[in-house]
Amino acid sequence: MPLDPETRDRIGTASEIHISSYRRDGSLRRWTPIWVVQVGDDLYVRSAYGTEGGWYRWATAEQLARVRVDGFETDVALRPASDADTNAAVDAAYTEKYRSQPSALAPMVAETAAATTTRLEPAPA
Repeated sequence: MPLDPETRDRIGTASEIHISSYRRDGSLRRWTPIWVVQVGDDLYVRSAYGTEGGWYRWATAEQLARVRVDGFETDVALRPASDADTNAAVDAAYTEKYRSQPSALAPMVAETAAATTTRLEPAPA
């Protein structure tokens, strides 16, 4: 299920968002800046460091994260989305949105990052 349009637009139009995950005691881990892209009505993120990326390991363990952009924060559910068609569309979205930063873009469209393609969805109530 996609995020509501207002949330999707706030997050999806940002050049960079910050992501965190919850510790067992409910506190947030360190915020990590990441890139986000929109494909259709869905938002996707990837870990530039693949499955070993710190934010990715913690957030996907619970399939829940908190994202922040321009003073707006919300919880999101994380859903793996690494099928070939989705990855191709997400690669194209990253390339289009971040083409002016080719050295930073390269790891985001590499196989290591593609294996972590994750769709942001509304957090469970």
